[in-house]
Amino acid sequence: MPSGIAITLKYQHDYIEDSVLIYSCGNCTVYLVADGNVSPPSYVKLEFDRVQCVRSARTDCSPAIGIYPENPGVSFIVELTESKWPVEARELYVYADSPIKPRGRHFVITNHDIFHEVLAESFSESILQKGSPEYDFVKQYFS
Repeated sequence: MPSGIAITLKYQHDYIEDSVLIYSCGNCTVYLVADGNVSPPSYVKLEFDRVQCVRSARTDCSPAIGIYPENPGVSFIVELTESKWPVEARELYVYADSPIKPRGRHFVITNHDIFHEVLAESFSESILQKGSPEYDFVKQYFS
């Protein structure tokens, strides 16, 4: 079983719904459908900083399986604390003479049928509601 900690999120998301990952050089954002039957829907935005790499899989399993928060029913992501991914990423994706060092925290965002792994320094969380500048952009991926 993996070793890690569950990080409780401020905003509840619907675990059964899909998620969207957008990755560009150094930044990664994961959008989740906010929990609740409100119309129009809201989205939880997890923004990761100083990202080294990401990977995702459509599956009913997750590298964070067995790691849960103390309080059942809360939304959370997992940080794998004994991950070898920073070293593996450097070995696999960086030239041998590169000054890039293994770094980052290994985060896992799990939904019902998909998980995303993000190797990043940190993350922040916010909520997107109708009227937010990026709301329509995000909504198109969930329609």
